[in-house]
Amino acid sequence: MRHHYETPEPDPYPNAVQIDGHSGIAWHVLGWQTEPDEDTEWTGIENRTGALVCQMVGDDNHWLFDPSEVQTLAREDYCGECGQIGCGHDGLDREAVSA
Repeated sequence: MRHHYETPEPDPYPNAVQIDGHSGIAWHVLGWQTEPDEDTEWTGIENRTGALVCQMVGDDNHWLFDPSEVQTLAREDYCGECGQIGCGHDGLDREAVSA
């Protein structure tokens, strides 16, 4: 299911994150979930629900999580291709990033 969301500026999650209960997988935070209210048809404004809309690295499905379940990852900690934490097959020079 696709969820509506707004992305805050500046982005509090510029790199991928890890989600409690989903170990070994990196996720991108797309933004805060929003839902329409009774005035949205006229105002075009939707309200935040408090949930984060996330998707696994390398996937396109939307998932909802509470912000307390999210921990940021350093870019060198995950694969940008498959999303596996600890995989290094995406071509990133991890020695240069760590230095």
